Amino acid sequence: MERIYLIIILLVTQSFSVIGQTLIKETDLSNDEIAYLQQLSEKIACNDQKYRNYLANKTLDDQIIAKIDSVFDNHGMQEGLSYKSSLNLSLDKQVRDSLWQLQHQLDFENHLLLRGMLNTYGYLSKSILKEKHYIQVLLLLHPPKDWDVRLYQKAYSKLFLHEIKEGRMPAKDFANFYDNMQAKILREPQLYGTNQQFDPNSKSILPPMIENIKETNNARKEIGLPPLKDGEYRLFK
Repeated sequence: MERIYLIIILLVTQSFSVIGQTLIKETDLSNDEIAYLQQLSEKIACNDQKYRNYLANKTLDDQIIAKIDSVFDNHGMQEGLSYKSSLNLSLDKQVRDSLWQLQHQLDFENHLLLRGMLNTYGYLSKSILKEKHYIQVLLLLHPPKDWDVRLYQKAYSKLFLHEIKEGRMPAKDFANFYDNMQAKILREPQLYGTNQQFDPNSKSILPPMIENIKETNNARKEIGLPPLKDGEYRLFK
C-alpha cells in the first residue's frame, strides 16, 4: 500500500509540471496536430466507457444496450430507467470482476494520455477538441484504482485553478469537476453547487446539495461564478 501511495504522489506531481512551464499554444497547432488531438480524445472517451457500459447495463449484449440507449434518448430518463429495470438483467460476479479489472487498466492508460495532453497544451478549448472537449474533466471522475482520491482531487484542483487564472479553462468546467468528485466519488456535499441530482424515489431532478451557502458563494466568487440564489440549492443536514 505504501508503494502505491508513493507512485500516486510521483505521477500526480509530474502531471502538474504544466504550472510554470511554457506550453504549446493552440494558435501554434497545425491541422495535423489538431486532428491527432481529436482522434486521441475520441479514443479516450471510448475507452472510458468500454467496459463500464456493460457493467452499468448488466449485460454483454450490444443489441440490448443499443435498445436501452434508444429508450433513454427518445423517451427520457424515467422511461429509460423503467425499461431497463423491466429487463431484469444481471451479470455473474466473476464476469463483473473481470470487466472491472479490464476497465481499471484502461482508466490508468487514459489518465497517462490525458496527463500528457495537459502537460503539453494545458486545458484545451472546445474549438480544438470539439464534442469530446468534456473528456478533460469527465475522465478525471474515474481515478485509477487504489489512488488516494483526496490527494488526487487536491492536485488536480491546483492545476485547474492555475488554468482558470491563465484563461485556458472556464471556471464552470472546474466547478463541475470538483462538485462531481465531491458528490459522486466522496459522497459529500458539493462546494460550488453546480450539479443537479436525480432522485430515484421521486424520479425528479433536485437542486445541488451544499453544506453552507456563504462558503459556497465565496468559493464561486473566487473563480468568477455568480452567487447561488434561493431555490438553486439544498442544504445538507
